Amino acid sequence: MNQLIKKVGILSAVFVIAIAVYFIWNQKNTEKNDVMVYTSMDEAALPVVYSDMNGRKMNLLHGYTQDMKQGVSREALTVLPADRSMNIQISDYKGSIQGIEYEVRSMDLGRLVERTKVDTWNQGEGGVTATLPIQNLLAKDKEYLLILSLDTSGNGKLLYYTRIMWTDSTNVKDMIDFAVDFTTRTFDYDQARQLTTYLETSEGEDNSSLGHVTIRSSFSQLTWGGLSVTPVGDIRVTLKDLDGIMCSVQLEYEVTRTGEDETQELYEVEDSFTMKWDSRRIYLMDFERNTNQVFSGQKGLFSGKRIMLGISNQDEIRTAKSPSGDCLAYVVNRDLWAFDQSREHAVKVFSFRSGEDDGLRSGYNQHDIKILSVSDNGDVDFLVYGYMNRGIHEGSLGVAMYQYSSQDNAIEERFFTPVTLSFDMLKEDIDQLAHVGTNGMLYLMADRAVFGIDLNSNEYMVLADSLVEGGYAVSSRSRRFAWQEGSDLYGAGVVHLMDLDTGVKREITGGEDNIYRPLGFVGDDFIYGIARKGDVWVQNGRTKDAPMYRIEIMDQSGKIVKEYEHENVYIADVSVEASRIHLTQVAKSGDQSYVASKQDTIVCNQELTDGEMEGIGWYASEDRRKLYFVQLDKDVVSRDVKISVPKKVAYETTEVVELKGNTRTQENKFYAYGGGHYLGSSRSFTDALTLAYDKMGVVTDKNQEIIWSRVNRPPVRNMKEPLKTGAAFLRNLEGFTENSFYGDGVLMLDARGCTLSQVLYFIGHGCPVAAYNLQGGYVLLSGYDSYNVTVYNPVSGESQKMGLNDASAYFSGQGNDFVCGVFTE
Repeated sequence: MNQLIKKVGILSAVFVIAIAVYFIWNQKNTEKNDVMVYTSMDEAALPVVYSDMNGRKMNLLHGYTQDMKQGVSREALTVLPADRSMNIQISDYKGSIQGIEYEVRSMDLGRLVERTKVDTWNQGEGGVTATLPIQNLLAKDKEYLLILSLDTSGNGKLLYYTRIMWTDSTNVKDMIDFAVDFTTRTFDYDQARQLTTYLETSEGEDNSSLGHVTIRSSFSQLTWGGLSVTPVGDIRVTLKDLDGIMCSVQLEYEVTRTGEDETQELYEVEDSFTMKWDSRRIYLMDFERNTNQVFSGQKGLFSGKRIMLGISNQDEIRTAKSPSGDCLAYVVNRDLWAFDQSREHAVKVFSFRSGEDDGLRSGYNQHDIKILSVSDNGDVDFLVYGYMNRGIHEGSLGVAMYQYSSQDNAIEERFFTPVTLSFDMLKEDIDQLAHVGTNGMLYLMADRAVFGIDLNSNEYMVLADSLVEGGYAVSSRSRRFAWQEGSDLYGAGVVHLMDLDTGVKREITGGEDNIYRPLGFVGDDFIYGIARKGDVWVQNGRTKDAPMYRIEIMDQSGKIVKEYEHENVYIADVSVEASRIHLTQVAKSGDQSYVASKQDTIVCNQELTDGEMEGIGWYASEDRRKLYFVQLDKDVVSRDVKISVPKKVAYETTEVVELKGNTRTQENKFYAYGGGHYLGSSRSFTDALTLAYDKMGVVTDKNQEIIWSRVNRPPVRNMKEPLKTGAAFLRNLEGFTENSFYGDGVLMLDARGCTLSQVLYFIGHGCPVAAYNLQGGYVLLSGYDSYNVTVYNPVSGESQKMGLNDASAYFSGQGNDFVCGVFTE
């Protein structure tokens, strides 16, 4: 009996031990479905603000702890009701609102229209509601900047920015409702059939990915390719632009899908609409949907030689490897991960996402991550730039540098620098240049300046300032940077070239009569042009170019490896595409005049890599179409992969570094927007218009005021007295020599290179267009309809009509040399 009891006890003990081992093993190897989040970073704490427009809660605004001026004004446009009373809702989360005030300013900030303190508001379960009683001081149909100031108990003074407009137009409600209805119908195949009339399906459109859908995509693309997705939460609606009959609306929402292994997939989606109002119907001018899967880090995504990222867009993915290639880091949809292939260890290095809040703040998408370096021991240096959703810098917009230590499994913040640019403009700079050299210096571009920051002391220097478009170049891997001396694009006697790894700088110069221009890089080989000071190309009073007589290519050692020079041949334009250098040749035809000759190409044999997309692949899935993955060098087994997050984010050594450039010449620039997004900027109005054109977008001046719109053009316009109507424009025309010029209540624009169809916008908005001929004379375009354009001869005083096609061909033959104007008063 005792023996039996003893055996039962031993077997029971073995059973208990086996059960314990099983549960320990299972807990170790069974992946949770939840996204891993940090516990060491403070949760988001700032209130968010909504506007009430036409009975809809929309235009979600995030708070800033710094004065952003008009830098973030294009986040939203709020249309005021007839009585101008702007109703707002504040999700304060902790009941922290102690004071509310606001001010209204002109878009250039030069005129304070109103500053008012709100004395009463209502506190409810959902937060605070209040009314801003905006005074009767606004001009109709004109945009103003409203800055809302909230005094909070825990976070001090917070600023919220939106443009506002007071208008008699009631079309905006219908267009917003149209956009919401359109998106809602895409989840139901039968209801979506009514949307086919708005599509412009093209056989040439890429229908391979559900990550990117446009108005030209197939109906199958529009309806998620038959994929069973379910929207979750509310659709967040933002009015981006309203310009006459044009309206731009952006919708953001999440959808989920149950995968093959019963795991839940989460996708972030953004739908952008550009619409045109007509009394008979609403025309959908442009539609774009971008879908990005949130990488959950589940073990099943690590398998074979791949880390599956899923449905995404190429510009949301970046990767970098350590020197040996064993450790890699990758950014996917604003999250940074690292993976050690030898140890099969994945780390979710950085993310603002949180499982604790509603996602409106921690999931805000106005930031990104730049990988600077990956070490063989798994350490990662990186930048987080843009709006700071959480942590000690919450509510600031700027650049933070972090270092992740694999040994300590911790992140250390090295410095933070605030900026007043919008996120999109900051991203444009960081994408051009952000590089850590082997000399311990971080070089980054911000607001037309390049700074070098010593990572040991956090001291900085201004490497280059007053950078002008076309006056600098960065190599593809950001190892070399070249910039011209001074801000005159056609008058630099010196070009500086710096190796950003070593800090070694050389100067390219020679000869008092020569000027130098940085043209670009093929790999790390530098291309520059040499022109003579007197060889300036002037056309109808405006400088067109300074053609170069010689092109040189210099390798990393300073050796000239290629020279391009031919007698009586000048190069007026150079573009670099991968390993090819395309040259536009011209011949001198007189003093300060040239004629086009032919095109030529220099082919370089340097091997080029894909940079940040190196190691990213994709394959076509039967149900989800194009799926992206990170390519590994070794096979991994899902159950063996270890996944962790850093145990802490340390701020002990952090320092706020205020990057200040020298006094700079403010270059006039134009900004292109389309589909609710910043598309780029240029000192050339024509180039900015080109960026906006295909997106049915707009171009703004430096004050964010719209000066051109593809959609908002009346169908007919005629001026009876063009000399009188355009008097201010004509007074400035005679001496107009610059790219753009404000004077006498009109903004003068060099629109050389635009098409006739594009410049009709200015006529439609009340200003004639000057069209020059090759002999230096000009006519005024003073009207148009669906078939003709009216041409006025200021010498004879006579008008004549030309067919639009004939006129387009004629002015194209004359070089499409237009000068346009926008009345500013």
